[in-house]
Amino acid sequence: MGKTSYRVLIVEDDPTVLDLFEAFFNCELSTAASLSEARLILRKNKPDLMILDRVLPDGDGVELCEEVRNDPALRSLPLLLLTCKIEPGDKVRGLNLGADDYLTKPFDIEELKARVEALLRRTKKLRSRRKITVPLWKY
Repeated sequence: MGKTSYRVLIVEDDPTVLDLFEAFFNCELSTAASLSEARLILRKNKPDLMILDRVLPDGDGVELCEEVRNDPALRSLPLLLLTCKIEPGDKVRGLNLGADDYLTKPFDIEELKARVEALLRRTKKLRSRRKITVPLWKY
């Protein structure tokens, strides 16, 4: 079976986690091991979903989360924070800065798949609504 048409950006510096994504997800994956690499990918090709680690070599993933939410071209991008930070305050901060979901490591792959599928379903619904609301006439 071919891959789905969804594009997912994984921002994660752990090769083991990246291998897990490649083994289990049937979609077009782009990967970045740092915030700076993720920013370059986002400028070139907007994904349908971004899964973002909090602890990266060049900063905290919530920085990028906040940047995405402040960018008119990206603000509707679904974001899932995936991290080893388990304190309630960390979760609240991530969600308050724009994450749509937050999952801690270690995680259950079935739970992760369900959360990703839910976010992608929402994206698909939003896209179909936008198509309906487009005016028929240009002028």
